[in-house]
Amino acid sequence: MPNKEYPYYFIKLGKLYYVNESCRIVKRKEISSYEFTHDELIAFPFDTQSIAKQTADECGGYIVVRNATLDDYISQGERWNKHIGYKESTMCKLYKVK
Repeated sequence: MPNKEYPYYFIKLGKLYYVNESCRIVKRKEISSYEFTHDELIAFPFDTQSIAKQTADECGGYIVVRNATLDDYISQGERWNKHIGYKESTMCKLYKVK
């Protein structure tokens, strides 16, 4: 069924979309860094609602549902993957210390 639509999930924080997270340990404290952008076209698409919800809870955001064909979902992932290697001026970072 090539045209069947499936749900996938974005994380939003206000008007920003989640792009990436990284963690590191500094002086025995875990520091998480979350990257966000204004551009939905390069947002990270979660395919599992529970993982999207957990990540949203960690960074203070909320999830939004999108429906798309499998090809559209793959295209979203490819755009995100190409973008992740570049540093854009539209990127915002949020840090969380545990």
